[in-house]
Amino acid sequence: MKMTVPTGRIATALIITSGLFLASCSKNNEQSTQTAQQNLSQATLQADADGETAFDDVFNNVMGVNTTVGIGGTGVFTPANSNQPGPLDPVPPPCFNVSVEFLALPDTFPVKVTIDFGTGCTGKDGRTRKGKIITVYSGLLIKPGSVAETTFDNYYVNDIKVEGTHRIENKSTSDQLTFETKVIDGKITHLNGDYANWNRVRTITQVDGWGTPRLPGDDVFNIVGNGSGTVHKGTQVATWTSTNIEPLVKNFDCHWIVKGKQAIQRNDGPQGILDFGNGDCDNKATITVNGVSAEITLK
Repeated sequence: MKMTVPTGRIATALIITSGLFLASCSKNNEQSTQTAQQNLSQATLQADADGETAFDDVFNNVMGVNTTVGIGGTGVFTPANSNQPGPLDPVPPPCFNVSVEFLALPDTFPVKVTIDFGTGCTGKDGRTRKGKIITVYSGLLIKPGSVAETTFDNYYVNDIKVEGTHRIENKSTSDQLTFETKVIDGKITHLNGDYANWNRVRTITQVDGWGTPRLPGDDVFNIVGNGSGTVHKGTQVATWTSTNIEPLVKNFDCHWIVKGKQAIQRNDGPQGILDFGNGDCDNKATITVNGVSAEITLK
């Protein structure tokens, strides 16, 4: 028997079906947008961590060249027989070269020091560096008023290209060792083409280790300041600012920032937290956005 469905019922069914379909699409699109925004917020925290780690490493190396320009024995210049803790085992003797050029002979300063890592040099900290770090020192860095300004020549750390200018100025007083550091037009570029531009100002103040000025390995510094950046991840772009929640803690007997928290505010998104840990010497940090946390590896 042939049944005839009234036209009105067909129309009503189509409207209901269409409404359910559109609601489903709207929900899926909303979830997709939320996921994309979450990923972009996490990318800004990762970019800030990468920048903080890369330029902190520059500070260690510029300070550590030797005692005629810095304090010696930090960064890649950590003694080969050091028991410095870290995530990876020590490696054979240094595979980099250091050259010195006096720019105003017969004066000792200014002096240009180039650390050349060649086409690949793996350090005690497990990082593989290549290219050059080039620093001009106006004076001995442990003296107030001295400045060290660093640029880079095709310089990479673990396949992350580091560009820009890093500046250290000694702003110590008679009873407090303090450095101001600046990253000017910094840029961190990954192999996949993602990159971040970064500027920041930090004040680094010694809080322990004063009694052994010739042994930087027991020195501890607090780091405070602010920064800003722009991350480019595929076709997505986001800007952010960073401020301290807790001072970052830097031990010269460790290759990594060991403690402290940064608030990372994406200008068109939620605030995230970058947490460097509880004081253990390792290359791990935690990023948290919207209550969702993830562990990251510092490069």
